[in-house]
Amino acid sequence: MLGVTVVLLAGFLNTVVSSQNVCLERTQNHIFKAKNVDQEYQIQVYLPPSYEDRTKTFPVLYVLDADKSFGMSVNIMEWLSWAREIPDMIAVGIAYGGSTQNWWDKRSRDYTPWKDSQKTWGEWPLAGGAGNFLKFLQEELIPWVESNYRTAGTDRGLAGLSLGGLFGAYVIFVEPRLFSKYLLSGAALIWDNRHIFKIEEEFAEGHGSLAAKVYAAVGEFDDQRIIGPYQDFLTLLKRRNYKSLEIKGEVIPGETHISSWPASLTRGLKYLYGK
Repeated sequence: MLGVTVVLLAGFLNTVVSSQNVCLERTQNHIFKAKNVDQEYQIQVYLPPSYEDRTKTFPVLYVLDADKSFGMSVNIMEWLSWAREIPDMIAVGIAYGGSTQNWWDKRSRDYTPWKDSQKTWGEWPLAGGAGNFLKFLQEELIPWVESNYRTAGTDRGLAGLSLGGLFGAYVIFVEPRLFSKYLLSGAALIWDNRHIFKIEEEFAEGHGSLAAKVYAAVGEFDDQRIIGPYQDFLTLLKRRNYKSLEIKGEVIPGETHISSWPASLTRGLKYLYGK
């Protein structure tokens, strides 16, 4: 028998028959034991309403920091597709589950390609695992997604905030064909004394072309340790004049490191996928 809870709200008597967790429509949660990383991930998948049409395929956005960002990303995508500003898309969130501290620690392992010799933001004992995480994406997760869902071939996007943005920049230069679109918000490009600039330089020595569409943004009131390297990075890429590279950068007025994330998602999705 269902329990009955009686609550008094604004002078009216309301009867709550049961309480359940709020869930996002058309989403699934899969437990995925990785081989390349000693980690059991929670892979969260959102399928748009039109997925019921079995003749259609869909672009896929891979969302980092899904413990905190999956619901927000899905809601923004739904609003924009409902308004016909972007096409219907699949979202794949990569989450860790457990406590906030667990998420915080594991993201520092997976999104950082190297230890931070400068210790810009203090000690990060797990840092330096981005290479293994990239192998997990390339060899395990993406093949699994594309075997189980109707994806639009190589139309893959990657969205990340802060260290997630650093990881996105890293992927651009070490595995440039894995994703075709990148959404980088407040990327922590200062990490390890701007080591990502050395990686870009090595890439530039052997490549005149970079087939990617990139949206990068920071908030007006972000940390200067984020804004300065972002501006230099944007200037560098434009000066390189890579063939096939499309890039847009924005400083979003009135926003901080964190508040710029939903704004970057909205603006970035419209730039990367807008009709």
